[in-house]
Amino acid sequence: MGKTVKVIIGVVIIVACVATGVFGRSIIDGFLNPHPTLTNTVVAKQLEKIQDLTTAKETDFGFEKYDEGGVAFINKKSFTMFYSYEARAGIDLGKADISVDNEKKTIDITLPAPTIQSVSVNPDTLQFFDQQSSILNSSDVGDAATALQDAKKSAEKKLNKGELLTTANEQAKDVIERMYSPIAETDGYTVDVTTTDPKS
Repeated sequence: MGKTVKVIIGVVIIVACVATGVFGRSIIDGFLNPHPTLTNTVVAKQLEKIQDLTTAKETDFGFEKYDEGGVAFINKKSFTMFYSYEARAGIDLGKADISVDNEKKTIDITLPAPTIQSVSVNPDTLQFFDQQSSILNSSDVGDAATALQDAKKSAEKKLNKGELLTTANEQAKDVIERMYSPIAETDGYTVDVTTTDPKS
């Protein structure tokens, strides 16, 4: 009887040690590699880390014709300016509307309307031509800063905003869906991303 009790006690101790090892490892792993419960706040913070997401770019060039003054050879200045520009459009993820349902395992994200984030002219591309198409010194044509401002205004008018914003919307949806696809696959969540049409 004594031997039987010792054997049973020995088995219980072994099982307890194994259980402690398994669950202890699980607890330690959970502590070192925490897997946060998905909430609106968690998803919002993840998106805020990205903040302004650029999802579309347009690079193009343009020419601008200038005529100043009215008396030839005295105060008349006439030239054509060449420039290239880059426009960026994207989404402010800090304004996304988020709804997480852990029971239904759904993540619904409504993105704000895309906006034109920037239009910039590359100053190194500025070139000035006179009526005879001979290259002029930029100092003869006026201040470079003024030329850049004029080129930017011209680029903003030339820009196809509707097409760029539509592309930005489509790309933003694709990026966010890809971003959360690992969660969908691993934890069984359904991710639904809805876009907002840009203002006309």
